[in-house]
Amino acid sequence: MVNPELAQHMPMKAEGSGNGAPVFSFVLVKLASRCNIACTYCYWFRDSEVYNKPAVLTLEAEDAFCKRLEEHIVENELDGFLVVFHGGEPLLFPKHRFIKLQEKLNAIEERTGAVIDRGVSTNAILIDDEYAAILEKYGVAVSVSIDGPPEIHDAYRIDFKGKGTHADTLKGIENIRKTGMEPGIISVCNPSTDPEKLLDYIVNELGVKGFDVLPPDATHADNPPPIDAYFIKLFDVWFDKYSAQGVRISTLDAMISGLMGGQSCSDTVGYGPVETLTLMTDGTLEPLDVLRITGNGSTKTDCSVLLNSIEDAQKDPRWAGAYKASLGHCETCRKCEYLDACGGGHLSQRWSPDNGYDNVSVYCQSWKNIFDHIWKRISPTLVLDIKQPEAPVQPAAN
Repeated sequence: MVNPELAQHMPMKAEGSGNGAPVFSFVLVKLASRCNIACTYCYWFRDSEVYNKPAVLTLEAEDAFCKRLEEHIVENELDGFLVVFHGGEPLLFPKHRFIKLQEKLNAIEERTGAVIDRGVSTNAILIDDEYAAILEKYGVAVSVSIDGPPEIHDAYRIDFKGKGTHADTLKGIENIRKTGMEPGIISVCNPSTDPEKLLDYIVNELGVKGFDVLPPDATHADNPPPIDAYFIKLFDVWFDKYSAQGVRISTLDAMISGLMGGQSCSDTVGYGPVETLTLMTDGTLEPLDVLRITGNGSTKTDCSVLLNSIEDAQKDPRWAGAYKASLGHCETCRKCEYLDACGGGHLSQRWSPDNGYDNVSVYCQSWKNIFDHIWKRISPTLVLDIKQPEAPVQPAAN
């Protein structure tokens, strides 16, 4: 998923490509296919194909990507592009190579006049003072995964010895802040915990007022626990206590906007196509990385920056299939009163071994309960402002 904290950097999409999809304006760049911790809920390593990829982005793939990116920007006359560095853990990528990659992107900016916004999604453990200074120098927006206070975070975000990683992540956040940057925060909810503790920690301990809380990635093959009780309490505590303080939670904002007839800017809920393109460490171009949760090799393609243009990825059956599936809905969803607000839920969470993506979200009943509850809370507060039409101008008397 594109982290909400990085979404503000998304450039406007150019119109028109062969299959109706917009021209790519964003690429998720896998700097590393390995990780330095072992989160128990991680989708990435559920596809064994990951282990067949180079541990870090190869130099050949890096150079080919930069060449293809410049060609793409020039050909489509783009004035902006977003690159988000991802993993595994992207900061396993050596510092000296990270610097050289940023210089290559800077050179593309100078030659094309396009602005290449950059972000990184990280567990922050490897962000020492030197890496923090590099990120600040090149204007790389940082989004950090932290699931709450130690007793919540350390239950699932563990290292390879089973030890919690909260203290190391917190140190990385401190190093980022010493540069004057403020990291975005992403939390994955544990439905068995109290969301009020999460809110108290992020707002009052970390001092963050804009962040997101996401459900665990899961498919119908996983039979995950319901999330409605968690998100209903999350909403109530936020609505009653924190909203007046200016605290914003991206998923809740998206749900409220959808219920009000607006457009969602969330990958979690809300109608919209899945347009993400992922660059793997060997140079192959794949659809949205989270979709590998659907099975081994499920995102594997024959498209590569070594041989293909960036736009060629839209012709690949895997990318095109995901894009098409994200625009369609099963019959149950089409009849649902919350379709426009929910959008069927995240594409990966619709998947089942029997029907592929042609299902409701694995969290469908939970989402319905959450939407019901939010609407009951916010509807009495809404005020309808009807503007009277202006009186027609009377012609002047002769």
